[in-house]
Amino acid sequence: MQTIDAQIQNALHQASPEAAMRDVKHVVARELQALDPKTEIKTTDYFNHTFIPDFVLTWGSGGQRPTRDIYLRFSVDAPLIQRDLKSLHEESPAFIAISGGERHSDGHPDSAFSEYDDCLLSSTEALESISKEDSRTPVTQMLKASLLQGGKGYLLGDSAAQVQRAVSRADTALSRLDGPEVAASVMAMNDYLSPAFSSRIERVMQVMWVSQGGDAGRFPGSHEIVAALSSAELTQILPFLLSLEDVTNNDFWRNLGENLAIDHLQDLKHWRRSTNLNLLVNANLDRISARGAAVDQIQPDLFDDLNRPPYWEVTESHLHLRCGEVDFKFVDDRRKISHRTEMGIAPRWYEIERRLDRYGIEGLEFTSPGSKTRIRSSTREGLPESLDMQALSEALGEMARVMAAELRWPRSRHNIEVDFDGSTVESVGAALHPHILAYVGLDLLSQASPGNLINFQQFVADGERFPWWNESGGSPSTALEQF
Repeated sequence: MQTIDAQIQNALHQASPEAAMRDVKHVVARELQALDPKTEIKTTDYFNHTFIPDFVLTWGSGGQRPTRDIYLRFSVDAPLIQRDLKSLHEESPAFIAISGGERHSDGHPDSAFSEYDDCLLSSTEALESISKEDSRTPVTQMLKASLLQGGKGYLLGDSAAQVQRAVSRADTALSRLDGPEVAASVMAMNDYLSPAFSSRIERVMQVMWVSQGGDAGRFPGSHEIVAALSSAELTQILPFLLSLEDVTNNDFWRNLGENLAIDHLQDLKHWRRSTNLNLLVNANLDRISARGAAVDQIQPDLFDDLNRPPYWEVTESHLHLRCGEVDFKFVDDRRKISHRTEMGIAPRWYEIERRLDRYGIEGLEFTSPGSKTRIRSSTREGLPESLDMQALSEALGEMARVMAAELRWPRSRHNIEVDFDGSTVESVGAALHPHILAYVGLDLLSQASPGNLINFQQFVADGERFPWWNESGGSPSTALEQF
């Protein structure tokens, strides 16, 4: 395959100026996308214009998304680039040389550049050498994405080689606790990334260093080390990490999430489903707690794939779980869902009795023609031990409907209130992990099949990677044989 410079030269030598401009921008856009596939690249109708950019980059999620202008130039060497830096530097743009004859000065070519060190000066050749590095590892992905979003300085020649080395070796160096190589990567980050980006990556590197068994005090960084990301750091870093290409490393997300809480996910405001979000949440379900969940049946549209695996997303500052046609909205305050009435259908007693038997039944509220009754257990062992359930079943008859039930999660002291009328699942007392609330909602409110319940368990446990359904965590899975 031709190098990017060869492709650009071929495009420039076309007879039609319009075709040349179009093809050059297409080649460059493809190279920029290779650095960070999650960054949106919008082209303008101009080429090599004095003050209108060739591309505008956008990234992240939510209402106010960051942007960066990209200007294509035939050279970024002094003195040609000085006029551009002086007139355009306020927005911290990037200037990319597309000429194969770029001089590639090493080090700091001119003191005039120091005034504008928040701008990026590079070339298609330099960016191509970096984008070719394998991006399957997290730090490599962060470094490559950050070059477009927060790269700065004169990234050509030796400086480009330093960054390329950091991109290619940082993850391996961390796994081997190779102090000198990690130090070289940190130095390259600090020299050629803006502080907002370099400090975030360094904090992630610190966490990875410690998770590999490294001594926190021996991490060769430029910032004071703290083993776990703080709450404030998680709020700042998560949008950046979730925007990366898929990081299919469960240990990475697990180590990052030591202090993860539902608040951090709510702070994302709007975040569509993604592999990274699924991995982050599933890897840290034992650290996330919710007070309840609203459970709704979603009317599928024409393009909905109802056989799609479950997924997490954040909508209107609430964590959601979608399982086929069922949507769970998790809340950190029960009052947020207490107003719901007539949202669900109260099942008849005989329809739900066998499913309720899988849990410890602490209380029931049911209606029958002309009456409404609530009964509670008089012992710690639950209703089946303090009441003749067979006699109750016969007394209720086929017309009785269950409005609500208070249940005990197996092998635990956690109680769960299931409101069939309001279609909610709520913790009684301490908050509960989302996967427990979701399981109960799928089982009782949606009356999911055993196969769908097993698929949900496998989704949140990533097969058997996470022990969310083990003996200590409690699980009604053994009761599946009852159906």
